[in-house]
Amino acid sequence: MEEQNKNPEQQETEVQTSQENAPQNTTPTRSYILMILAGCYLLYTGYQLCKNVIDGVDGGNWGFFAAGIGFLLVGAVMLFIGGKNFIKRDKEKRAMEAAMMEQKAAEPEPQQEKKSMSIAERARLASNLEDAEVSESSDEQDELKSEK
Repeated sequence: MEEQNKNPEQQETEVQTSQENAPQNTTPTRSYILMILAGCYLLYTGYQLCKNVIDGVDGGNWGFFAAGIGFLLVGAVMLFIGGKNFIKRDKEKRAMEAAMMEQKAAEPEPQQEKKSMSIAERARLASNLEDAEVSESSDEQDELKSEK
């Protein structure tokens, strides 16, 4: 309802401001979480491959050991990058929320426009005031009489 009262220039300025506040890196948080999970899985798989070769399990040869080392390296890198970016994104999000809260606190609240009263509304208000004054004065007179 307030947006209807604003002129187009104010609405356009608000749209530009909201676009400026958007972070440059728009990779969603769920991508970082998936990267962390994939890194954990690769670490586990690489560990199992290397362990099988070292323990001498049937079918385990040095090719699987090399693949296990590769999985360990790639998994560690994915886990590190995903975790770092997830923490960075969380800090940026909190900083942005804090900045918005400060901005809202710093902005003065818009003043409401004074409504002009019609003549009929003014007359009703005046008659209500007269009725209230009459009832108050009659109450005071009743109290004085009861005290005597």
